[in-house]
This record gives sequence, C-alpha cells and structure tokens, in this order.
Amino acid sequence: MEESIHGLQEYIEFQYTFTFSTVLAVIPILYMTPTIVVMFKIFMSCRSPSHWNHAHSMNHNIYIIIMLYFLFNTLFFLSDFIRFSLPTTGILTSWCASIQPNHFFKIIFFLTFYFNYCILILPFLLCLIRLVILFYPKDHPMICHKIMTFSIPFLFLIPFCCTAFMIPALGYCRQMGPPLHFGATYLYYSGGWFGWRNSYIHLVMSIVTCSLTVLCSVLMVWKLRQSAFNNSSARTKQQSQRAETSLSITMISFVIPFINNTILTAVYLTIPSWVYYLMIFRPFGNDCETIMMPWILYLTHPMFRKKTTVRQSSAVSTIRATSSPIL
Repeated sequence: MEESIHGLQEYIEFQYTFTFSTVLAVIPILYMTPTIVVMFKIFMSCRSPSHWNHAHSMNHNIYIIIMLYFLFNTLFFLSDFIRFSLPTTGILTSWCASIQPNHFFKIIFFLTFYFNYCILILPFLLCLIRLVILFYPKDHPMICHKIMTFSIPFLFLIPFCCTAFMIPALGYCRQMGPPLHFGATYLYYSGGWFGWRNSYIHLVMSIVTCSLTVLCSVLMVWKLRQSAFNNSSARTKQQSQRAETSLSITMISFVIPFINNTILTAVYLTIPSWVYYLMIFRPFGNDCETIMMPWILYLTHPMFRKKTTVRQSSAVSTIRATSSPIL
C-alpha cells in the first residue's frame, strides 16, 4: 500500500489546522448547493401533470436521462467529496491513521468511479436520443423506446464491469505530496483482481464516450443548420441559433472534465511527482459539467419561462418538442 498512513505515529498524533485545503473543500459546496436546488426545481416541474400537456413539454426519454444524470452527478459529487476533498483538509487524518485498511474505504472509492462512469455514458445517450428525434421526427417514439430498453440496463452494467476488479481490494488513506501540506490525504485502493489499474480503464472509457458524444453533437449541429437553411421562417432560424448556442456551451461543459481527467491520468502514469499539483484543480474541472447542464436547461428551456408566445409552425414545433439541455 504505497504512501499509506495507517499505523504511522506521526499521522495518528496529527492535529488539524485551518489551511488552504479547507478553503478548496468549502468552495464546491457553495456552488453545488444552488445547483442541487435547480435540479430539484426541474424535477418538480416535470412531475406536474400539466407539464406533459404543455406546448414546451420535454420528451419522456430525455426526461428520464436528465433525471438519471442529475442523480448520478449528485451522488458522484458526494462520494468524491468524501474520497478526496474532505481528507485533503486533514480533518480525518488522525482517525484514518489509527484504523486498518478496510472495505468501507474501498466502497467509497468504488462508488465514486461507478457514478463517474455513469456520468460519462449519459451525455452520449442523451445526444443519441436527441439525434434520433431530429433525424426521424415521425418514427422517433418507437426508435427511442428500443434504444432506452436496450441502453438503461447497460448504463448500470458497464460501470460495474469497469469497477468489478476492485471487489477483493482494500481501501486505505494515502498521503498527498507537495504542494499540499503534511496531513493531506485521500482514499485509494490496493489488491484488486489481476493487478488492473483504474487509471487505464477510466482513460479508455473517457476517450470512447467523449468521442461518441462529440460526434453526435456535431451531427446535431449540422442537422440544425440544415433545418434553419431550408426554412424561411425567421422564428425558426432564431430557435435553431439558440439551440446551436446551447449545444456549443454544453459541448464545452463535458469536454472540460474529459481534458481535465485525461491530463491528470497521463501525468499520474508518467510523472507521478507532479500529479498533486494538478489534483488541486481536479474537482473544479469535474464539476463544470455538473453545474452547467442543469443551469443551461433551467435558463434556456421554454418550459421554465413564465411568459411565452407560442407560434404554430411545424418547424418551430419540431425544435421546441425536442428541447433539452443539449439544445
């Protein structure tokens, strides 16, 4: 167990003091609290029976994916906070050092990456559903139903397959290096099956899911521009431009965590001594997508605007009926 602090007297006698690590741990709570409130407002708005009869109601499949996305993002934030942000403050260092490596710490690490893999898959699934709706406006209910029936079980199965090698492992508290202070730790694992490393699996999953999501998003941009070009309605062009802008912002939001984690993994595998400098900014990079997706939906989707003028146009209706945080 490399860099383990368990049983070491200097860590058992460690006394917590307020440092910059505590500030870094508190900042995410400040921006995640209103974000969770927005997530709850979206959930409650969509639960209303009148919502589904509204001109701007959300597609049922998109609604399910968005709610799952909100759920897994919240669970990932909480588990990652316990695994990384809280231990770096030094509050748990003395307690951690006084107990043996155990499965409880392993479960926290396991769940953090299980939820993270779910978050990697859901944007692609959301983009795929949106793509089907845009390309097959008449047949999309049947096609989307088949996609959801097939993909939802795999949404839970694939992350488990990616993390199952940790089942026999033990979790332990690991000392962080400079520039973080003495006593700053985080949870890690040791003793997984076949000697597999989570960093390689996470890197491959990130590249695959991000590439597929970007591909679907590019196809959606092309379809939106084509629809706007073929329709002379100024209102339709305006709606298409707004959808494209929202899509571009959201693409940036899920590419930032990918770049953040890819660079961190590459440095960890090649120059381990530098990785702790990047770890300071890692939580903020991961939170970009968590924050931006619900706020984009809440601020741009027509169903959250109190005063809206509905214009009866088939092209406009198509765009509105398929509104999502991606558009």
